[in-house]
Formats: sequence, structure tokens, C-alpha cells
Amino acid sequence: MPYLQEVLLYLDPEDAASRAARAFLARHKVACVERDVRRDPSLRQDLAAMGCDRLPTVVVNGVAVCGYDPGVLRDVLGL
Repeated sequence: MPYLQEVLLYLDPEDAASRAARAFLARHKVACVERDVRRDPSLRQDLAAMGCDRLPTVVVNGVAVCGYDPGVLRDVLGL
């Protein structure tokens, strides 16, 4: 039985990599809270505080994955 994870997805819905990350999470049935930086530009301050300067950024239990990298996401999510 998988353990509960808090997953945040910082994205821009117009960005191809952000859409790919969203699709990856959906395909693997990973529930997440989306944070749209296009709608709320102040979220970029959160990203900067994590040391991330690109989208998408997926945060899993406090661990930030900057940019879309399916291999890294699999590892961090335990897939």
C-alpha cells in the first residue's frame, strides 16, 4: 500500500513541459495540488525560495523537482 504524499505542481498551463508533467501525474494516478503561476505570479517567489527557476516544478513531501524529468519524478514518487 503506497504511503500518502503531498504533491504540489507549480505550472503554467500554456507551457508544454507543464502540460507534460500534469499528464505524467494523471497517468500515474498521483493526486496533486496545482499552483498556476500564470494566474498568481507571486508563486514565483515560492519557487525562488526552493531554488527553482523553471517550470514545471513538482514538490513531493517537500522535495522539489525543478523542470520536467520523468525519471527523477518516478524516483521521488516511488513509482
